[in-house]
Amino acid sequence: VQRFAAGNPSQAPPHFVSVGRFVDKKAPHMLLGSFMAMAARVPDARLTMVGDGVLWESCVQRVRAAGLEGRVSLCGVKEQNEIAALMRGARAFVQHSVRALSGDSEGTPLAVLEAMASGLPVIATRHTGIGDVVVHEERGLLCDEFDVAAMAEHMERIAHDPDLAGRMGRAGRIH
Repeated sequence: VQRFAAGNPSQAPPHFVSVGRFVDKKAPHMLLGSFMAMAARVPDARLTMVGDGVLWESCVQRVRAAGLEGRVSLCGVKEQNEIAALMRGARAFVQHSVRALSGDSEGTPLAVLEAMASGLPVIATRHTGIGDVVVHEERGLLCDEFDVAAMAEHMERIAHDPDLAGRMGRAGRIH
């Protein structure tokens, strides 16, 4: 909790941060789909995705194909202090976890807990342990797995309502 000191998402621009491996259960391509769906309606929105993995290159290609290189950063692996700094300057943390076809799934993702410690609202899926720590409409906004449209709506809502981001972020930090 000391390393992931609270930022102020109500004062941050609509910058969304995601941290995790680029693998099927983390569904980075679904997260990109959600960002792309809301990007036209929120022209100043940005997304930074930290991590790497087998789906990283296909995500880079998807960003290029959509012409969003200036708005989406797939920055690779970062040190913990760099991640903490990114979170302090963000509006929200986003993660679209799903049960992979192989059956692989999350527990309670550490990055979600770090985001909450940073005072960020969490926009994520109702996936295994995420719902145990992120209470919908209190500490963040949850949607069903694979519901790209609902996640896009949640991102847009937080982008347009910095006070809501601040309230949810504070509730997550307290928890």
